[in-house]
Formats: sequence, C-alpha cells, structure tokens
Amino acid sequence: MSSPGTLPAALSFLPQWWQDSSDPTAFDALLAGWARACGWRACGFVWPGESGLVARTANSGAICDGAAPLEVPDALRRLKAGEQTVQYSVANTAGRVFATVHPAGRPAGALWADKVAGQPWTEAERAYLALAAKSVERAPALSALIGPVLDPDRLYQRLGDAAVIAGRMAHDFDNLLQGIIGFSDLTLPLLQPGTQAATFVAEIGKVGQRGITFTQQLHHLSRSGQTKPNAGAVPLAVTKEEARLKPITPLGVRFEKDFPPNPPAVAMEAGPLQMVLGHLLENAVEACPQGGVVRVTARAVELTETDARAYLGRVGMGGYLQVTVSDTGPGIKPEVRRRLFVEPFFTTKVRHRGLGLAVAYRALCSHRGGIQIEPVPAPGTGTLVRVVLPLAAARAPAVATSSFTASAVGG
Repeated sequence: MSSPGTLPAALSFLPQWWQDSSDPTAFDALLAGWARACGWRACGFVWPGESGLVARTANSGAICDGAAPLEVPDALRRLKAGEQTVQYSVANTAGRVFATVHPAGRPAGALWADKVAGQPWTEAERAYLALAAKSVERAPALSALIGPVLDPDRLYQRLGDAAVIAGRMAHDFDNLLQGIIGFSDLTLPLLQPGTQAATFVAEIGKVGQRGITFTQQLHHLSRSGQTKPNAGAVPLAVTKEEARLKPITPLGVRFEKDFPPNPPAVAMEAGPLQMVLGHLLENAVEACPQGGVVRVTARAVELTETDARAYLGRVGMGGYLQVTVSDTGPGIKPEVRRRLFVEPFFTTKVRHRGLGLAVAYRALCSHRGGIQIEPVPAPGTGTLVRVVLPLAAARAPAVATSSFTASAVGG
C-alpha cells in the first residue's frame, strides 16, 4: 500500500465486495474502487473460464483493457500447490503479488496487485491481499462475472429439506397410483379388446406406471442422505448400470471402461453407489448421438486441500477413488451450466424432473464425496463429470442429517 495511512481505508473497503449485485460490470467498479482505496499501482483478477482466461485489470484506479500478467500460469501453479501468496519482480514496481481466489467447486483463479517502486511489500500487506482474495471469493459480483458461486453446505441443506417433503409425497402418491393401476388392470379384461374403452383404460394404466417411475425418483431423493457402513465396488456398479441402460441406449453407442486391476473399494454401499453412477451414465447415454462413446474410468488419487476445493460437495484432503464419466455429445451450453445446482431441480430434458443431479449430489455429500462437471477438453466435444469417493479403508464419519432438516417441515 502506498502509505501506512492507507491500511484503514483498505480494510474498510472489504465489506463492499459483499454487496448484492447481478450486474456483470459491478466487478469492474469494485476492482477500481479497491485499487484506489489500497493505493495500488495496478491490480487485477484472473480466472480460467470455459472459453479462455477471464482477466480484469485496474491501472491507477481505473479499469483498462490490460492483458493478464505473464506470471499467471506459474502463479496459479504455485498457489494450487499450497502457497498463500507468491511474489514476482516486475520492472518499475516494488513487485507483483498474487493470492488465490478459489470458489467451491470451481477452478482456482488469482487476485494480484503491484506496488510503486521504492515501497517494498510487507508481510502484513501480503496477508491483507490474501484476506481480500477470500472476500472476492464470496462476492456476488464475482458470481455475475464468472457464473454462480455455490455454497455447498447451503445446497445440501436445501436438498435435505426437499428430501423430507419428497419422501412424504412419494408415499402418498404411491398409494393413489397403485389404486389407479390396480383398478385399470381389473377393468381391462372386462372390456372387448380393441374397443375405444379398452384403449382408454390401457392408457390409464400406462400413465399410472409413468407416475410410479416419478415417485421412485422422489424416493431416491428421500433416501439419498442415508449411509451404512458397507463398502462398494465401482466396476460392479458400472456393469449393472450398463446392463440396465442397454434398452434405452441409442443405436451404435458403446461403452468404454478403463479400470485399474483390483481398484480399491469405496466407502459407499452398492445401492447409493449404483444410484449415483446410474444417473451420470444415463445422462451421458442420452447426450450421445448414434455411434457415440460413453467412457468410464477410475483411478486412485491423493487430493490436496486445493484439489478438494475444486469439487462441489464435502471433500477433504486424503485418498479417494476418482470416477470419470464422459460422452461425445454436444456438451452443456453455458447458459444451462450456469443453472445446474443453482436451481437444484433444473432440467432441459423432456419427461425428466431434474432430480438426477440432486440425488447424486446429496448422496455424494452424505458420503464425504464430491462432483465436478466441465466440458470435454478440445478438440473433443461432450461433457466430462468427475466424482470422488472416499476409500473404504480410510472411511470418515458420515454426514448426519441435521435435526433442523426434519423438524423444519414437521407437523
């Protein structure tokens, strides 16, 4: 900072990052105001977006069209490795310092600042830059710029509340639908085959069966938070789900599987494991054109703290089995991607209810796992989904459903 008196102004500016805003230009205004409050020579923000690097720069307190600093790739590498801040020598300045900006479930970016020559960086100033980066991490203006920044705990709580209601609704609708299906089955033999009345009654039975399929999804959401101390095997779960999906798999679509010999068991029993992988595989199959490929891979990984933050869920440091499901479809449009998880039951598919990702996310959270969704790297097309599952040999305590979740909708 340009002078000792600047520190109070710099600290007092931080709450301004938390102001509500949905205007993409709000981030530029805040960045320029922050530069003036701190007395930086220049500062900026860089983030690896889906279509390239997002860069915003303020020079002498005003937004300019400056390119991202040349140090960005190395700075991101070092920040991901665990350094809180990194500094580089830059001509005509006292140096350039980077601090990590890492929203949950998103790639890591960086906030950076230059000081004028002759005013060396102090440890307090570097600590302040790291604090500012944490403020930017949760800024509504950042969400407007790069897309929604989610709070995993809040999303888990919302799904937990919805799951309680879903379970009760599913039970009641099951009783109604069973009555509709039962009486349609009893009535149909009494009617002359091929008559209009027989056709109508048969259609009633089919509608009832579709209703049962929907209530089964509600039951899955209701039960997705349950955990049991039984290990699961990913290859077996994938094989079973591949067989289940075979009747709806488009002509020529093939599965490719790449598993290591004797992959470790995961801390998720067979039922929820198949439920999670089944939803991901079903989405991939439906996205594939004729002749497409659904590829499933698995490998053991050791996650750092930075690696863990890149997953949406409840992931920590340690050993996991990473399962990747990719397809060769058209991929997820940016406007659709912005609504995933933000609107927990959002879907673009006919006859779907948007429950698949909600079920998968809640089950993963309950078992201390996580999920990433991103485009297949160029030059390929499609969607790539990664999930990480804790190893059974290093089982962590399951996430208990909050007592508030049940009582909030009780009565």
